[in-house]
Amino acid sequence: MTVFVSCFRRDAGRILLSLQTFSKNSLNLSIMRHQSSSLVPERVLIVSKVSRYQFERSQEPDIDDGEFKSRLLDRGANYDSMLASHEKNKIVERKLVDTLKKNNINYQITDRFTIRKADFDWADLVIAIGGDGTFLLGANFIMDNKKPILGINSDPDSSEGYLMLHRRYTDDIPKIFELLNAGDYEFVMRTRIRVTLQGEKCKIWQQPFHMHEKNQIPGYENYQADCNKELESDGRKFHQRKLPWLALNEVFIGEALSAKTSLLEIRMDDEENYHKFKSSGICISTGTGSSSWYKAINSLTPQIVKEVLNVSTLNNKYTDKEIKKISNDYNNRLQFKLDDTQISYAIRDIILNEIWPLPKTMKPRGFCNRLTIRSHCYDGGLVLDGGIGVPFNIATIALLETNPDDALRTIKFF
Repeated sequence: MTVFVSCFRRDAGRILLSLQTFSKNSLNLSIMRHQSSSLVPERVLIVSKVSRYQFERSQEPDIDDGEFKSRLLDRGANYDSMLASHEKNKIVERKLVDTLKKNNINYQITDRFTIRKADFDWADLVIAIGGDGTFLLGANFIMDNKKPILGINSDPDSSEGYLMLHRRYTDDIPKIFELLNAGDYEFVMRTRIRVTLQGEKCKIWQQPFHMHEKNQIPGYENYQADCNKELESDGRKFHQRKLPWLALNEVFIGEALSAKTSLLEIRMDDEENYHKFKSSGICISTGTGSSSWYKAINSLTPQIVKEVLNVSTLNNKYTDKEIKKISNDYNNRLQFKLDDTQISYAIRDIILNEIWPLPKTMKPRGFCNRLTIRSHCYDGGLVLDGGIGVPFNIATIALLETNPDDALRTIKFF
């Protein structure tokens, strides 16, 4: 019991110190902005959401609608709700198409089943219809900082749509093009993460997959890279592959089976040595992603804050209101600037004991300019923005970094 109390107080002290320490990044997100002149696109690519209804229907294309509905109901699915959500997305899609036609703007429609690099090369504006997942998919395939993207939330009643325009534009799509034409908007440049793989050719050039159905990405061969170098180290030849997608929110690395321990090595910036650790994987985030999964991993609940404070300050009692405020303040300060060129990593459920102690020069969460990770996984994956994944197994190395040329040009209205 004495050992337990001692360990608990030590860990409590660490958390209390974290609560009292502010991040070097301000919560006030300073965004790289510049007033723009009239924007009248000639070619618009619509990236439309694949609804749950569409996905389920694609899995059973050979049965009629009655049988399809019956099977969904047998599985406990809410067919009417699923269909209604699908129709909402299609209504918004049709409204956008009508607006583009009235403005004599050429358009194409794609989704994650049909997405092609050529479509993005053709367009001078990308518009995502759906939620944040659809926006992220579109953002992954924009490979420069010149082509703008905006998102229209097709169902704001059930999706917050953090990356999408305000819900008022869902019902007033023509207003979007009025504001673009009038120059009443600004560009928000969001930092993204580029990933370069190094290792045996057979490992780094395996087929990518989409997390939603673990299938090969349609047309993936069109995205093969602009970087395929043969390198040599210690007399051994290995290859380098620059992934042809950029992560707007985060990159996650770990074993595919969440219950399995991920064994990885990490090296920050110009460090010479790797740090080996066991965990449930590592999440590397941008400022945009710091309000998403990164925040969820690192947030402290009022229950945890209360238990830490009770151990650390036995003679003081905090009200539930005070504890909630401490929790909210700490969690909000996890966010950092959208255009911050640094990336932040967070190791999930890191294993710490006498055999696997935390290295003195390493923290479970921190900031860096460049991150190098070497895999010791047997069924590992490297996943960009929770969607596109590539296998990431033993002896494969991933270099994660940012570059201003890779920033995403998004549109914000005044």
